[in-house]
Amino acid sequence: MKNATVTINYGSFQSIMEKADKYDELVRTKEDVLNKNDSFIDVLCTCLEKANEQKVSANKQYFIAEGIKAICDRFNFDLKSEYGELDEGKAPKM
Repeated sequence: MKNATVTINYGSFQSIMEKADKYDELVRTKEDVLNKNDSFIDVLCTCLEKANEQKVSANKQYFIAEGIKAICDRFNFDLKSEYGELDEGKAPKM
């Protein structure tokens, strides 16, 4: 069967190609979603780590606010309607 030849009509071939194209698109979409999720998780973890490292509460609040902004961006929340006025803290001096 290694060198078998199969003959199908053009309609069947076209149907197979369309299904393969849809599958490829689904795989790309899934990979995009997974990459966005990975980036989102990295941002949240970084914000939590940075907040934990801070000694001044205003600096901690800055990183917590950055995490909240990332959550709102990721899930398409309106920051003002969800949280009202967000205390954004104070960025630490580098």
